[in-house]
Amino acid sequence: MRTKSIYLVANYITKPRDPKKTYIPGYMKDPANHQYDEQVAIQTNLRNKDISAKVVLNLSTKTVERNGFNNNKDFNEMFKYFFKGYHKYVTEVMTKLDAEYFNQMLDEMQSEVDAGKHEETETQ
Repeated sequence: MRTKSIYLVANYITKPRDPKKTYIPGYMKDPANHQYDEQVAIQTNLRNKDISAKVVLNLSTKTVERNGFNNNKDFNEMFKYFFKGYHKYVTEVMTKLDAEYFNQMLDEMQSEVDAGKHEETETQ
């Protein structure tokens, strides 16, 4: 029996930062005038429309299936980003899928937080 993979799929919708100024020619050509809405789903299969998703992470195999940002981030870095914003859902899935990996990532994130706090106290 083939096991299904679990995916985290992220889509981004661009909107004008200030819709009242879109009448200005070239307003949307400046990236500083863009605002993004992030839509994230955790699902067991990829649909045809997911081909256009900006980010697709395979949580089962811990691989980046698609990264439309071309920023060369590995799975662990992207996992941490999505965990920060969607910790409730990611925790629920990962504790069932791979608790050992999840605990390792939690320890690593906690170490990063502790190191950041240590640096703050040194600079004060």
